[in-house]
Amino acid sequence: MKTKDDSVNIWALQLQMQPVLKYADQIWLKAGKELVITGARDGMHSAGSLHYYGFAVDLRTHYFTEDVKRSVIAELKLKLGQDYDVITHSTHCHVEYDPKFKTR
Repeated sequence: MKTKDDSVNIWALQLQMQPVLKYADQIWLKAGKELVITGARDGMHSAGSLHYYGFAVDLRTHYFTEDVKRSVIAELKLKLGQDYDVITHSTHCHVEYDPKFKTR
């Protein structure tokens, strides 16, 4: 696992992001690629983005074929469960810890 360059700040990520990096690293390696984190608590994101609070990361996916990319994303979603959102973009996937609170 590595960051795309020195501008990516992963040092202040929340503990809830550890499973994301652990599972993604395993899944990416199984698919034949090193996990590259392209964004975390750095850069410009939309207002209110969970990146600013350490609850989101962007992971490189452009080096996968579309079939492999779908498979990798599906496996990551399955491993992380419903408290995480995995959103696919053309070059990366955005993963955030965003638990849905259940009402009774």
